[in-house]
Amino acid sequence: MNAKKVGFWATILIIIFFILDGDRWEFLPQPMRNASFETRTFLIGLWPEWLQPRDRDEQRQEEIDRLQGQGDDPLLILEPQA
Repeated sequence: MNAKKVGFWATILIIIFFILDGDRWEFLPQPMRNASFETRTFLIGLWPEWLQPRDRDEQRQEEIDRLQGQGDDPLLILEPQA
């Protein structure tokens, strides 16, 4: 790898880190920190609605709630008699 390639990839990494985490860098002036946040929200807004992550545990949680609803009756616990 020559110096041009290293410089190019270093610049790309700095840009990615700035977009992901630049709003927390306190040494930057506030307008630059706002630019990082606005760029990140813009890029997230480009993501299609139908590709939004789903709650994978939703069905499991519904089953747990349904089973807990069935168990409202108190259980009769039998103690061994001596």
